[in-house]
Amino acid sequence: MLLDVKNLAVTYAKSAAPTIQDVSFELDAGEILAIVGESGSGKTTVIRAILNLLPGGGKVSDGTIIFDGKNLAELDNSGWRKLRGGDISMIFQDSGAMLNPVHTIGKQFVEYIQVHSELDKTAAREMALEKLTLMNLPNPENILNSYTFELSGGMRQRVGIAMAITFQPKLLLADEPTSALDVTTQAQIVGELMFITRGSGAAMIIVTHNLGVASYLSDKLIVMSQGKIVEAGATEVVVENPQHAYTKTLLASVPEMGRARYV
Repeated sequence: MLLDVKNLAVTYAKSAAPTIQDVSFELDAGEILAIVGESGSGKTTVIRAILNLLPGGGKVSDGTIIFDGKNLAELDNSGWRKLRGGDISMIFQDSGAMLNPVHTIGKQFVEYIQVHSELDKTAAREMALEKLTLMNLPNPENILNSYTFELSGGMRQRVGIAMAITFQPKLLLADEPTSALDVTTQAQIVGELMFITRGSGAAMIIVTHNLGVASYLSDKLIVMSQGKIVEAGATEVVVENPQHAYTKTLLASVPEMGRARYV
């Protein structure tokens, strides 16, 4: 087992009640888990807790997170620096917003590679070009010389994914990676994410409000509402035979065409 989350609860400094509570799931290498639910249901908090990136004084107040046999609560700052970007990487909703707008993509990508390796600048730049090429970005050399505002949303997202997969992480965390993109680009990004995870044997947790994306991508599905898991299981089982009223409501909200629901 690669990841074992048990009875996870997260509390923020100004709140007495946990934002999420009693969240438990398991994930094996090569599996894709989708977490779905409305805004504010706690989806993003779950994956940020795994990577110890909770904002606003948030902290894990209960439960355990075991990754690759290690209790993540026992890691010090040095341990987290080695883990983040190496064994676990995160793809953000808008990767462009996570990059420095006053530096070129190349400067930031090369620095990122050098922080996590012993490569010199030349070798690091070659690695960056290789990863951008893998993401089907046209003229990757030009991408490296560009600033974030010079790239489209889809291109920025591909840069973020390229950086996230640089060191072949065992676990990818994707926070609404397609929600800010047009439908055509969404389909391309989803295909590339599947290619990466299936091809490398990495596991992935994708947070999304799009049930179509979740059902297409994932092996397992978790449905969250008001900080709790209301339904979980194999994706096909949950989609075809939902048990909880909230899950049924989510599925009913998916548009139909010709009396067929595309989820």
